Amino acid sequence: MRRTLTGGWLLAAGVLVAATAHAQITETPDTVAPGRFLLRLDALSLALNHDAGTRYAANGVASSFLTTGLTNSLDVQVGAEVFIDQRFDSGGLNDRRSGIGDLYFRTKWKFYDDPSTGTAVALLPFVKLPTSTGGVGQKSAEGGLIVPWKADLLGGISLTAMGELDFLRNDTDTGYDSFWFASVALHRPVTKALGFYGEMTLGKSSGGRPAEGKLGGGVKLSVSDDVTWDYAIYRGIASGTSAWTHVLRLNWGF
Repeated sequence: MRRTLTGGWLLAAGVLVAATAHAQITETPDTVAPGRFLLRLDALSLALNHDAGTRYAANGVASSFLTTGLTNSLDVQVGAEVFIDQRFDSGGLNDRRSGIGDLYFRTKWKFYDDPSTGTAVALLPFVKLPTSTGGVGQKSAEGGLIVPWKADLLGGISLTAMGELDFLRNDTDTGYDSFWFASVALHRPVTKALGFYGEMTLGKSSGGRPAEGKLGGGVKLSVSDDVTWDYAIYRGIASGTSAWTHVLRLNWGF
């Protein structure tokens, strides 16, 4: 039973990381201009699953990334999972853990940009420092590399996609597994203030964990030139993913 609980906690934590490490899961290659800041805040993220007598729920509150530009093509980012609450119930055995999450440090370099086609590509390496409390995270440093890409399509539709390679601590705490992740999103503005998007993700670990995948969509509402709210809902399409994930995000530039 302890092994089952450990696997459940790792799965719940992985779902929250996927939700909080990105605003709209698929990263864009766009960088923040020098002298400007961008706060990307997950006001609330919720992952739910109920399968064969096993239930878990993972909540994240105020998980955020603060980004500032160093040059027109390079920015730096610091992220924090401010509060995580996880509940697990399997065969009548209940467990609950809550605490602050981990710290993330990232930098994004946009090395290709073609304004005539709206095409851009960037490199985004990152590292996670194990600062979590209350048993909600791993006690090991982790890291990886994200390659985001975007292009403008016909009809005002924009396409973003990314590939990602992470090095994550394995379940037995004896080394690291590689985790391959990919996602794609289509965004369509309806008005200057309102837009919709659809998104799909897939991920697989070298350590034998079940594959992960989500399919969903969201709506973006720009209340000003600098403030955008984003609500998304995702359905798990692979055995290693929560059945449903809800995320409410805030993007604030200043």
